[in-house]
Amino acid sequence: MRKALQQGSNARAERARVQRDRILDAAQRCFSERGFHGASMSMIAETAQMSPGLIYRYFAGKSELIHGIVSRQSELLADDFEQLESGAQHPVDGIVEKYRECASYNHDNQISLRHLDATLLLEIVAESRRDPVIAEAMGLLDQRINHGLGQWLAQSSTSDVSPQRLQARALILRALLDGLKMRQARDPDLDLGLLREGLQDVFPCLQGKAA
Repeated sequence: MRKALQQGSNARAERARVQRDRILDAAQRCFSERGFHGASMSMIAETAQMSPGLIYRYFAGKSELIHGIVSRQSELLADDFEQLESGAQHPVDGIVEKYRECASYNHDNQISLRHLDATLLLEIVAESRRDPVIAEAMGLLDQRINHGLGQWLAQSSTSDVSPQRLQARALILRALLDGLKMRQARDPDLDLGLLREGLQDVFPCLQGKAA
């Protein structure tokens, strides 16, 4: 009996997760195409092929939808940082590949649900200055990114580095990655060979490996 109840509970939880992802996919698509204020809940419901009432069972409004989208990005980042820390992929290769992938979506006017496009990200950042629900999600995402970058730099540095020095390097790396995110929207045809060459010059400095 207890096992049957547990199985039923697990099945309900899985259905709820699938429903939430379906709603968040639709919301991210609508926000990317129409903007935060241009996309309505009814439009999101139509895209998700659900009733507005069903969406409101999971999310109270657009702010909570943005919170869900940003939180999902944070979860996806965990996989990226795990791969980075394991050494499975060189960070330069990872950054260039991410740029190529995201820029190709921007170039073809398509939407990647795995990545926030730069235009939507800028709008979310602006809304986070006014909306505490969105601000909370962005704050947690920032913490996840800063912690992950700091951990990787501490692990990959060649010599003992003070915490303050690591924090400074993580700040510069974060600024570099944020800037590249904006370039994806502005310059989808950027020379990836040139980008790779520049990153190969910069990363040894960040890791304390420069000659």
